[in-house]
Amino acid sequence: MKTQFRTAMLLITSLFFLALIPYNSKAQEGRLQLDLNYAVGIPGSSFKSDAIEKTSTRGWTANLLYNITSNISVGVGTGFQDFYQKYPRSVYKMDGGEVSAVLTNSIQTVPLLAEFQYRFLPGKTVQPYVGVGVGGNIVTYDQYLGEFDNSKSSFKFAARPEVGLFVPFRKDGPAGIHLFGAYNYLPYKMDGVDNLNNWGAGLGVKFPLGS
Repeated sequence: MKTQFRTAMLLITSLFFLALIPYNSKAQEGRLQLDLNYAVGIPGSSFKSDAIEKTSTRGWTANLLYNITSNISVGVGTGFQDFYQKYPRSVYKMDGGEVSAVLTNSIQTVPLLAEFQYRFLPGKTVQPYVGVGVGGNIVTYDQYLGEFDNSKSSFKFAARPEVGLFVPFRKDGPAGIHLFGAYNYLPYKMDGVDNLNNWGAGLGVKFPLGS
């Protein structure tokens, strides 16, 4: 997972510089665009109390969108977020008795979403938008209690309402900076964890595919 994260970040950085190359066409309508972003995840209240308190700084998101009009885009989205926390040694109850051990929780989420976005000020210097993604999340939950490992993977429903800003590198240009904030709704009920809802934020680059 760490290798996957480093590779994605290298790709985002490389594409950031490629996006600075000028394009001939100014029109965004009818254009396929990709945005790649570095992302953080902040656990919600239940997520904090049940599994992990720490903010995850190991994440990325990617959206492939087609601009139906200058305001409306549809497409697909994915990403990766790695939540991790190690708790001090304590006494935990297990079947057949108790054990004194260090507890480690490691949770990775990979969303697979259908995306919709609406831009309010297309063609302007700063273009705010709202969006929503609906689909599922691949969840990998590893819990280590000393030498005892409990690992589970599952596919759960997911939804991601989102607000953000697109700032083109040049007026009417299709490439630019992408900044967003989102709420990741992820129902999850397993091993005493009620849900994995978290707040997300990210910064990256948006650029067109093709001329």
